[in-house]
Amino acid sequence: MTKLFRAAFLLLFIASTSWASNNLPDLGAPDLKDYDAQTETQLGQAFSTALHTYYDLDYDPETLSYIRRIGEKITSQTGKSRYFNFFVIDNPEINAFAGPNGIIGIHTGLIASARSEDELASVIAHEVAHVTQRHLSRTYEYQSEINMTSIASLIAAILIGTQDPSAGIATYMGGMGLSIQQQLKNSRIHENEADYFGIEYLNEAGYNPYAMGDFFARLSKEAQIYEGSMPEILSTHPVTANRLAKADDRARQFNDASRKEENATLALIQLRLNFTTRTTLDDFQIKNLTNDQACYLKNLKALYAYQNQTVSFDRPCLDSAIESHPNERLYRLLKAQIKVAQNDATALKDYDYLEAIYPSDFSIVYLHAKALSTLGKREQAIKLLETQTPSFHYQYMLYSELAKLYAEKQDRGRTYYYDALASYNIGNTAKTIYLLKQAKQNLSAKDVKLKEKIKRLETELGPMDKKRQPS
Repeated sequence: MTKLFRAAFLLLFIASTSWASNNLPDLGAPDLKDYDAQTETQLGQAFSTALHTYYDLDYDPETLSYIRRIGEKITSQTGKSRYFNFFVIDNPEINAFAGPNGIIGIHTGLIASARSEDELASVIAHEVAHVTQRHLSRTYEYQSEINMTSIASLIAAILIGTQDPSAGIATYMGGMGLSIQQQLKNSRIHENEADYFGIEYLNEAGYNPYAMGDFFARLSKEAQIYEGSMPEILSTHPVTANRLAKADDRARQFNDASRKEENATLALIQLRLNFTTRTTLDDFQIKNLTNDQACYLKNLKALYAYQNQTVSFDRPCLDSAIESHPNERLYRLLKAQIKVAQNDATALKDYDYLEAIYPSDFSIVYLHAKALSTLGKREQAIKLLETQTPSFHYQYMLYSELAKLYAEKQDRGRTYYYDALASYNIGNTAKTIYLLKQAKQNLSAKDVKLKEKIKRLETELGPMDKKRQPS
């Protein structure tokens, strides 16, 4: 029970960290014990598996790529070599969280509520700071006997807000859950530290260091005006006058005189949420679009309605938007997708151009492969994905698409293999092992090289447990 108590305490820590005292903590304090890197990796894998298995993620490639670009700008300023993994949660609540092993979750409701990229980046920077300052590992020394899958699933339920945290813990611990949660809500050290370092990362990444305090102050004010509709993020990140003053003092240490907010991409991403998620924009946001943004919305609406009815696209206005915003990839991507919908093969040249300009953007490769497949060039799509996917950290969507393409060819061995790689990329070890076994059974004798790759991956994963089943 003591070990389970510690586990639940740890879960509640990351679910409901609150605002800190005035002084930063003594990082060498003896009560701040670490769990080892292997345990954190295992917990992160189980957590990622739970996210992809039980929760609604936004797989819109443009939105996910955008959030990852912001995240990478911020993490590049941390001085840490560790890898971060950013996901978008399809949830209209305004919230974000930092999970184990560098996993950062951003709700679509948060994206929709931000008035600038600086505001959105400020929350991401805050969550990144939770990871760099090792708040999870410093809270409790983890125990190896804990069931990682069960614990990670509970973490996900609490962080994303799909369950009542106290009820979830009570399932594990009886009446102790609520008291532990309340104790953690009163603990403020880590939130204060996350603000302190988050504002530094924000500034170093080129964003407005005042954005963090301004964003939370605005949400708090709006919550007071509209009683009964307090954003979830204010529950997990309570706003006090002292907190806002400290954030302002910290931001004042940096020079932001030459900064100019650029929010064109954010506005377009927010428009996408209306079509790809359960989050919708308010009338004020829709009514205050620029001409180019209105053009994007008009064509986006037509694209999503294209399969069901006859619609007309306005490509000339997109050409005008591209001319006005030559560095905004979303206008070019939408134009290319419209061309594909109209069976216009010149879209492939557009994707070639975009890949050359933005070689690190996985979403362009993904959409390019989808375009090739739609235009009857499946083998080229397969070659593109097999060549490009290994160069990206985030491979789940790309390998999943490869599996679909091989399924269309009725190549069961490679379908299982690429499904296994997709599962491996999100940390689902049990499913990876199962799918690799299925792949071997469905490959022909001539697939020697692929079987060797499978053998190497199985060796990396360890002995195959015959009792394991896919989750």
